[in-house]
Amino acid sequence: MIHFTKPQARLFSNISVSIAMTVVMTGGMLLVHSGYCVNFFKLWLNDFLVGCCIAVPTGLLIVPIVSKWDDLHTDNKNTN
Repeated sequence: MIHFTKPQARLFSNISVSIAMTVVMTGGMLLVHSGYCVNFFKLWLNDFLVGCCIAVPTGLLIVPIVSKWDDLHTDNKNTN
């Protein structure tokens, strides 16, 4: 079994979520705008690759900022 350090796990998580969301969003938008066609997967792959080039760096920049903001505005005291 592979064990990651916390920074490695965060990096892997950010990248995987970015890629998973890109799969769903590009596929969904292509279906809505063009419908299913013979060359759907060829069109989707092109959109997916472009989407990943945008989504992965954005996820790596935005997720840490949002997490820090959330931590600042969340009461972390034990309420038990």
